[in-house]
Amino acid sequence: MGTKIILVFLVVIIILLLSYKKILFWIERHNEQKEIAFKKRTGLDLWSLNRLSAEAPFFWGLEKFLFDKRVFYFDDTNLYLIKPNEPLLKYPLSTITEVTRTMITINKRRVWQIIIDNSGQRLTYKLRTYSNLGLFLEKVKENPNAIVDDQYIWGIFE
Repeated sequence: MGTKIILVFLVVIIILLLSYKKILFWIERHNEQKEIAFKKRTGLDLWSLNRLSAEAPFFWGLEKFLFDKRVFYFDDTNLYLIKPNEPLLKYPLSTITEVTRTMITINKRRVWQIIIDNSGQRLTYKLRTYSNLGLFLEKVKENPNAIVDDQYIWGIFE
């Protein structure tokens, strides 16, 4: 019984090695299609943006119903909120008045709070961060009126 498992494992590895070019082509094609769809939907170049929000935790498909589908991106001047089937929301980084961490962590990712002053209206967003948090905090700190919680430990992992 043990030799059959080893034999099957070796056959699978050989098949994968022989078809790695097709697998790489499929991955490349998938990324191109994703970029084209993103540009068509938002008008933005996906590869010029930095992703801020982490993906929803894996709950066997239930994450679609439990977590917000909004994705946060930023560049040198703006914060973008992208949600499927809704218009793109764009806020200048200069309108962010506060970025603070909350006490909540999900799957070892800290939940952060972003407060935006949108023409006198205070907007609050909470998100689990991706690895670009340090860069985002540096960009927001350029605004002298912004409150930035920069006393975090393990910034990349929070």
